[in-house]
Amino acid sequence: MTVDTIEETVPAEKPRRLQSSPLLTIRAVQIVLWLLVVSGPVAALLMANRVSSIGDRLDTLGASTVVEVPPDTSRVEGFAELFIAAYLGAGEDSIDALDPFLDDVALDGVEAESWSAVWTTSLGAQQISPGYYSVVIAAEVVTTGSGVDAQPVGTRYFSVGVAETTTGWVVTGLPALIPPPPKVTAPDLLIGRFDGLDVAPGLKEMLPRFLAALLTGDGELTRYTSPSSPIAAVQPPPFTNVEVLRTGLAETPDGPTEVAVLVRGTDAVGRVQILEYSLVVEQRDGRWEVSRLLPAPTIAPSETN
Repeated sequence: MTVDTIEETVPAEKPRRLQSSPLLTIRAVQIVLWLLVVSGPVAALLMANRVSSIGDRLDTLGASTVVEVPPDTSRVEGFAELFIAAYLGAGEDSIDALDPFLDDVALDGVEAESWSAVWTTSLGAQQISPGYYSVVIAAEVVTTGSGVDAQPVGTRYFSVGVAETTTGWVVTGLPALIPPPPKVTAPDLLIGRFDGLDVAPGLKEMLPRFLAALLTGDGELTRYTSPSSPIAAVQPPPFTNVEVLRTGLAETPDGPTEVAVLVRGTDAVGRVQILEYSLVVEQRDGRWEVSRLLPAPTIAPSETN
């Protein structure tokens, strides 16, 4: 390549840039400003709609996540229990025993200590209005007339009105004696029948030994429980003899086998109790072991369509 050739390839003059017209520039600015003026309210409206939609969604979410917390009625229930115990022992000459609970009470014709409560317990409180409750109290009642041995009457049920004031609780009137709550049907259990342990060879022989170690102290409990099991023997041993009456088993939803055992326990003087245990058992090295004592029998899983 020669110098002449290089000179020939270099353009003699750079191309000029396009010069914008001042009139076109002004027109473009006017169009942009007009678009901003027109689109401003539209954008604001769209933004407002978007904010409103977000607010509605938050309100819906907040409403769906609100959890109704029932009021704590433990104090009002305890107050009602104390009142029923005092009421049953009071009479026309000892109405001052009810002063901590209510005023202007009359017990004409009632002999003091003609009734007595062995125990009282609340079956629940229903809120009638803010700060005002109806409490159902169960009481084991005996008659305790003067010169007469106490005679059991049985369990009676009372309804009591209790109101909260600025200075504490107050009973709004004498209790009403009411019928017992209706009996309800228990849910179906995972183990519906005590039909034996024939499908689990070896388990029938292990369970009596485990229960004897648990309830009579006869034998080492660790021989019949899993290494990680927290089960401990009952101390002091309540029975001198235990007998397995009935058994049943089923597979639990998470895999292990659950066993139900009906047990007769007899103490040193011949008194008998019938108990029912729910156990989780597992096989390890060909041996059955108890891994858990369940606090209650497992309820059968619900059927879904």
